[in-house]
Amino acid sequence: MFLLNLFFPKHCLGCGQEGVYFCPNCQKGIKPLSFQICPVCQQSSINGSTHSFCQCEDNLDGLIVLFPYQGILKKALSKLKYYFVTSLVEEFTRLILGKSKIPLGLSEKVFKNKVILLPIPLLKQRQNWRGFNQTELLGRKIAKYYGWELRTDFLIRWKSTPPQVGLKSKQREINLKEVFIFNPKIVVNDFLKVNIILFDDVWTTGSTLKEAAKVLKKAGFKKVFGLTICR
Repeated sequence: MFLLNLFFPKHCLGCGQEGVYFCPNCQKGIKPLSFQICPVCQQSSINGSTHSFCQCEDNLDGLIVLFPYQGILKKALSKLKYYFVTSLVEEFTRLILGKSKIPLGLSEKVFKNKVILLPIPLLKQRQNWRGFNQTELLGRKIAKYYGWELRTDFLIRWKSTPPQVGLKSKQREINLKEVFIFNPKIVVNDFLKVNIILFDDVWTTGSTLKEAAKVLKKAGFKKVFGLTICR
């Protein structure tokens, strides 16, 4: 770690101060989202619960988003996702967990049963090439903090798709259609009293989480929620 910091020193993603990715002064500007949205219609919703008139059998049951996708949080996710700066994971998760709160109303629904956190998987070939899945790295820290079980074997991303960046909402939905399959080795009946939380880094149109939720609901899971760092 000493040699890493010597040759590749940390600099604050906000002001450039050396030694940290998030200096105390820049941290002051990071504020949690002031309201949550329904994952189906994406309109304001109390605690992120899916509106009763939006509910159907394969929808997410609720969505928790912690922060707006802007400023140094946006830079941090970009550094991790596209520039492979995995050294910021520890500091980043410590920051977001210290500043965020899961909405009480939704947390009561989610936490009344055992919780399993499922990071959105990468295509196996892409993860092997990259060497890591940034969503899994962040998810492990979050799951440990809340005392949740983390599983990476429920969903399989079985086909390659073009990047979502730059695609419109409908194009994103088509791009991700049937991109996930449920692992047939998992016995769903062993998890009927479990609440599933699908975890991704950013919610844009929600196409990724919605498609994954659809697969899990069809497999037999009753309650599937979404969690992302930013929106």
